[in-house]
Amino acid sequence: MAEDRRRPPKFSTETRKSDPRRTSDENFASFMGFLDERFYDVDRHACRVKKGVRSYTYSLHLVRCGVARLAAFETDAMTLRYSIRKNRYHSFIKLMMPTSGTFTITVNGVRTVKLAPGEALLFDPTEDITYAAVKDTKGISLLVASNYFHARTRFQAALFKVLPILGKTPRERCFLSVLQAVHDYLGDMTPEEAEDYCDTLSAALRPVLSESFSGNDKSFATHQDFLRACAVDAMYKHIADPEVRADDIAREVGVSSRYLSDLFRKTGSSVMNRLLALRLERASTQLRDAASKAFTIEEIAKNNGFASLTHFGRVFKKTYSATPSDWRSAETVDTSFSKDRKDGES
Repeated sequence: MAEDRRRPPKFSTETRKSDPRRTSDENFASFMGFLDERFYDVDRHACRVKKGVRSYTYSLHLVRCGVARLAAFETDAMTLRYSIRKNRYHSFIKLMMPTSGTFTITVNGVRTVKLAPGEALLFDPTEDITYAAVKDTKGISLLVASNYFHARTRFQAALFKVLPILGKTPRERCFLSVLQAVHDYLGDMTPEEAEDYCDTLSAALRPVLSESFSGNDKSFATHQDFLRACAVDAMYKHIADPEVRADDIAREVGVSSRYLSDLFRKTGSSVMNRLLALRLERASTQLRDAASKAFTIEEIAKNNGFASLTHFGRVFKKTYSATPSDWRSAETVDTSFSKDRKDGES
């Protein structure tokens, strides 16, 4: 029988919790129901209740809005392993914070971060992620599209593959207090309100990202990841300049052009292809962002480094299967989760 990969309403709330009349396995299967949406890839063999838990209990409140998935959860000790599929329109970024208990997140089986209450992790959920909770862990998770993240925080999601936010600075503590307040109110939040609170969280997160990125590589798994992030940051600074070249980016990062090319080749891309992808992603967001309605398509193209409107239209349609004009007038908002990748699409 084919697996049911449902597509829930764009704006909705859902509450589910364990039933004492059910077995532990049945309750855990019910909890995992939130992973039935099309864009999750789940390793069900690795998902399990921790040995020794006799009766698994949980509660989950999920709010879906046009730009995000927000969830407040409480769970017994368990492990989940899943990733989120990229699609042709955008990637994703996820934020998690326990409010009680502890939560351990392992990325690609290599980097593990253990979160205590009031500590958060910002990470790329399209990687292979293992989540482990102890008994009576409560918390909040927030999942947004990468282009929404970029539009609201002014940072590329690719800069922050794994970023712990541990409350060590006043900016971090301020952000974490806002996240705690959103958790506390989530049970009464409407989907329409959720969009406003996502904007609030993004504004509070922006100073944290600036502080974390400034002048150090401690937030990155490797120094090469940090250099690639510096290059992406340099690309964003010069995104409106149609004359910028790979040599200019390398010079700003402080490495040779050949070394920077090798760094991006390891990711299956190139410096200029990455810059083009950033320009297109930013332009696609601005075309549908209410704050950019006053700008013409030609102005948006120029603001993103396209000297020729014809060239912009050609590469945009090749990437998004729509002209910039059709993309702008479409009803579906690109920062939503409505354009899931079809099974088998790469």
